[in-house]
Amino acid sequence: MKTMLKKGAAALVALVASATIAAAEYPADDKITFVIPYGPGGGFDTIVRSFAPTLESILGTTVVPENIPGASGTRGGQTVHRAEPDGYTIGIFNIPGLTVSEATSRDIGFSLGEITWIANLAEEKYGIAVKSDSPINSVADLCALGRSIKLSDTGGDSTSSITAVISFDILDCPITNVTGYSGSNDTMIAVMRGEVDATLKPIGSLAKYVASGDLRMIFTLSEETLLEGVETAAAIGHPELAKFTINRVVGGPPGMDPAVVAKLSDAFRAATEAAAVTDWAQTSGTTLNFKDAAATRAMMDDLSTFYLQYKDLLSQ
Repeated sequence: MKTMLKKGAAALVALVASATIAAAEYPADDKITFVIPYGPGGGFDTIVRSFAPTLESILGTTVVPENIPGASGTRGGQTVHRAEPDGYTIGIFNIPGLTVSEATSRDIGFSLGEITWIANLAEEKYGIAVKSDSPINSVADLCALGRSIKLSDTGGDSTSSITAVISFDILDCPITNVTGYSGSNDTMIAVMRGEVDATLKPIGSLAKYVASGDLRMIFTLSEETLLEGVETAAAIGHPELAKFTINRVVGGPPGMDPAVVAKLSDAFRAATEAAAVTDWAQTSGTTLNFKDAAATRAMMDDLSTFYLQYKDLLSQ
């Protein structure tokens, strides 16, 4: 019996030593696949591709962005969830879209509680934009159309769709989400084409079309003024709308080695402080807000609790 126990203990020590060596050598020579749960051109795609070159430099390996669109971000999440927990497949997650799906008991194909959370990279505020020559100049104008407002979106579980449903319910203003667009770019082009009245999207995603003169921002879901002359949630007496943000959260498969998670988290921290990334963030209107693995897990728990209060509304 003692011999068996000794052998078992030796095997355990060898296993731990092997894992420690693997973590110390990570990322070795293997490439890291960085899954993007939407098509090219949108906010998730842009942030991953903006971070990737800097991550490569920090980690000393190749970082390959891979678009896996579909089902409001769930297909990409499923791909990450079922990957080997070796640190060579990570992904950016649609939060709070997936959080709300779980809160309303929708099947996303995996459990967010099983994901190994690595870092939060950014937190963005939302804005509402209309076609540049639209006669609509405010949220009050939208609500005064005398009919349900038509907004463009990718799917009912997208973060912007969820924010629109809750926000306009708070404003007692009926909306119709016109969904099925393949990515954020398409939802904004739909506004330009006149297919919908407006779109609610992260301000960073709207910025290039506002700068080009194709769209005009009429509202920001913020307490503070973010754009000169653009109405805020606080200005219309609803500062609570500023609580709705979009988070750029990075996670990996269940069961990742904590040492590997720490390396990745540290790499993302360094990337958010690097000039190439901070310069991009400034020009794109992205607010970098790094959180390490522990803080990101805590944030995810808080978000789950927050959105549970809207379960009935979002289940309709």
